Amino acid sequence: MSIDFNKLWEECIYDISKEMNENTLKTWISPIKVIAFNNNVLELQVPNEFFYEWISERYSLLLDSVVKKYFDKKTTIKYTIPENVKREKEFKKNIGIEKISQNINFIKKNFIDTQNISGLNAKYTFENFIEGDCNQLARSSALSVALQPQDNSFNPLMIYGGVGLGKTHLLHAIGNKVKEKYPEKVVIYIQTTVFVNQFINSIRTNSVQEFSKFYSSVDILLLDDVQFLIGKDKTQEILFFIFNQLHQIGKQIVLTSDRPPIELKGLQDRLKSRFTWGVTVNITIPDLETKMAILKSKITNGIKINDNLIEYIAQRVNSNVRELEGIMITAIAKTSSEHSLDIKTIQGIINNISSNDVEVDRISYFVAEYFKISIDDILGQSKQKDIALARKLAMYFSRKYTKCSLKTIGDLIGKRDHSTVIHAINNIETLVKTEKEIKHTVENINKEILKNLRNFKQNKKR
Repeated sequence: MSIDFNKLWEECIYDISKEMNENTLKTWISPIKVIAFNNNVLELQVPNEFFYEWISERYSLLLDSVVKKYFDKKTTIKYTIPENVKREKEFKKNIGIEKISQNINFIKKNFIDTQNISGLNAKYTFENFIEGDCNQLARSSALSVALQPQDNSFNPLMIYGGVGLGKTHLLHAIGNKVKEKYPEKVVIYIQTTVFVNQFINSIRTNSVQEFSKFYSSVDILLLDDVQFLIGKDKTQEILFFIFNQLHQIGKQIVLTSDRPPIELKGLQDRLKSRFTWGVTVNITIPDLETKMAILKSKITNGIKINDNLIEYIAQRVNSNVRELEGIMITAIAKTSSEHSLDIKTIQGIINNISSNDVEVDRISYFVAEYFKISIDDILGQSKQKDIALARKLAMYFSRKYTKCSLKTIGDLIGKRDHSTVIHAINNIETLVKTEKEIKHTVENINKEILKNLRNFKQNKKR
């Protein structure tokens, strides 16, 4: 007995209609066509790839459950796209190739790999970009641009923030997603310094028109670190022209900078104005949880690193994601060769890589060495007299020789609150006045700290 799969599909749609409003049903479910049902595989035809990605992301579980209910519990869904759509996609891809070939002279002069001029790094995607409160708006804006690069209000999209926070990652992620969805589009990622050098070269070789023609013909321009345009008036003028050309015909522009457009002193006002036509979003330093997630994402091949060590790193590196990743990669390498990690090893890695002031940790080590105890003792919960005194001295000297807040000192020395730090400092100050032995201890540790911190800072400058 043959199965009327069209009738079964109507039953599925009826069930789905109970779960969504009429407009959503008409937009995302009604266009789906049943093609065949064989060997527990239900073939559904969808209008295009974008449609498929949308429903698979939002409605796949709902579709899967109703199909299993009316067809068979073992039924799987196979999505297909009409052949004419595939042919049109290939045609559009060829249009992109034709566009590139029209600028072949410029490409040969300015790109080492003429077969891959996009400049995109495939390893940077939205999937491996760790999201947190610090970058959520930037990521969602970037994804919106990537999904609909010529039909959005994010043009231009300006992403700004400090070094190593993920701006470049997002630029590449946009480009990679666009190339995946719209292979016919010409996407160019370029660092501003390279853009400037190409322009200078075009002036030298009397090919400014070729330079302008090439960049005015791209579909997506991803320009990284536009702060390097400051003081380069001629390059600013040509970019102003290219920007207008692209924007007028609806081509997508995405820019990054280390500061918001208004703070780019030395950039022409008319260019700064263009940069703010669309949407400007900020990326900030990640919070502790996001930093820990970033660190954990770097752990592969079954390597195990204690969560306490991961949190220790995340607490102490506050500058950028790039340093975080460098520290974790080094830690993983040491784990592979030494099979174990401890706080002392991690601290050594941080000292060698991080540009942060890590004096709180170094001070804790000087104190620990003086008392012949471990750093784990100072960071731990022991109330043994010598250990408790050493912990208070670490807090005392950290307050004296660093710019860290009481809260930060407490966080770094065993997650104590700021009132505990205040109590420790007051206690040491009292003991110095009343007990000669404590005064002598403080003086000795003080000399050691001053000598070592001076050496440490000198080494950092080299």
